[in-house]
Amino acid sequence: MKKKIVAIVYGIMIAALAVAFFQNREGHVAHKINNADGTYSGSLTLGTASSTGTFYYVGAAIGNAVSKVVPINVNVQATSGSNENISMTLNHDIDLGMANCDSIYSAYHGTMSYKDAGPQEDLREVASLYQSQLHIFTTESSGITDISQLKGKKVCIGSQGTSYLFINQKILNDYGITIDDIHPYYMNYSESAEALANGDIDAAFQTGGYPIAGIQQSAATTEFRMLPISENVIQGIIDEFPFINETTIPADVYEHQSNESEVKTLGYSTTIFCSKDADEDLIYSFAKGMLESLDTYQNTNDATRQITPETIATPHIPIHEGALRYYREIGVAKEGGE
Repeated sequence: MKKKIVAIVYGIMIAALAVAFFQNREGHVAHKINNADGTYSGSLTLGTASSTGTFYYVGAAIGNAVSKVVPINVNVQATSGSNENISMTLNHDIDLGMANCDSIYSAYHGTMSYKDAGPQEDLREVASLYQSQLHIFTTESSGITDISQLKGKKVCIGSQGTSYLFINQKILNDYGITIDDIHPYYMNYSESAEALANGDIDAAFQTGGYPIAGIQQSAATTEFRMLPISENVIQGIIDEFPFINETTIPADVYEHQSNESEVKTLGYSTTIFCSKDADEDLIYSFAKGMLESLDTYQNTNDATRQITPETIATPHIPIHEGALRYYREIGVAKEGGE
């Protein structure tokens, strides 16, 4: 009888341990432990971007803070950014990803860079974080002060595979410049800033929450100028892409920034998202942990200072049920996102 009881207890223990590593439908192992007292714990992997970009710094701050206030360990992973995070999330290689709203919007609806792939309707938003700004910048020594002067120049128009490449090209088109009128380059933040400083390119388009670390590093030794977008071009872009808004980059964000006044540009909300198959309890706890620990990471940089309970539930695509449950509990849930 004693052996039978031991066998039953052992079997229960094995079953309990087994749920710590349950399989999602594509084979990725999500980590969740259902405890005997009815509570749960687990871990989530958050894909960010280059380790010199704002995504990574913000993701690391959030992951560290959340891990301290809820029973979830958030592992932060450097990636190539928005579109890789979308792919990895849908393939269940990561649990959460960071992306600008243009990427998740175009993926969910099957537009822009996702036109051939079609709608990725398994995506779900978890949180809206802060505004990323389009930086169009050059060196002061180049003599370039307006986007219209980029014809015939060597221009980094962003990172390969990102949805805002379409928007950056639309901006050039609105200034009478086609992709054939420039020598296009595709680089990340630090690569483009370094190439500018070295004179290898003439201008660069990069989108991120200021100050972007990769730009900041080169701005310590090189005088950069941010190029403004005209009001009529901004309005035309917003009319075509409703998830974009008008915003500004202050004159003194970067060391050796030569602008004397704020620079008009485009703004994109940066989001955290997941698959609709992500565990509801873990996503609930992640959203809860983000807000309950907000005061511990909100002053990390200018980007995190924009995260508020009032804006965190702003939907660009449907919100995941786990996050939505928490937002409804605290009265910040918003309609929309389809």
